[in-house]
Amino acid sequence: MKFTKHIVAFSFLVLSNTASAQLFEKLGKKVERAAERTVERRVERETQKSTDRVLDSVIDAPKKSKKEKRKARRKKQRDTLIIGQPRKDNLI
Repeated sequence: MKFTKHIVAFSFLVLSNTASAQLFEKLGKKVERAAERTVERRVERETQKSTDRVLDSVIDAPKKSKKEKRKARRKKQRDTLIIGQPRKDNLI
């Protein structure tokens, strides 16, 4: 009788250890997935913020008129020779 009680008690201990190990394993996996989701959400949010800032800066940037563009192009052409090297009087 004592022998069977000891076997039953021992089997409960072994099974409970196995069950708790499986429980901790599942819990560990859930924690890992939750951490990954949190990091992914944070990265997505930061990416969205930077994309919005860039788009806003592009949209809100002052537009150059055709006249200003022509002036800039002419100035650049004046500052270079036909060969493409800078003029000597512009060198510092």
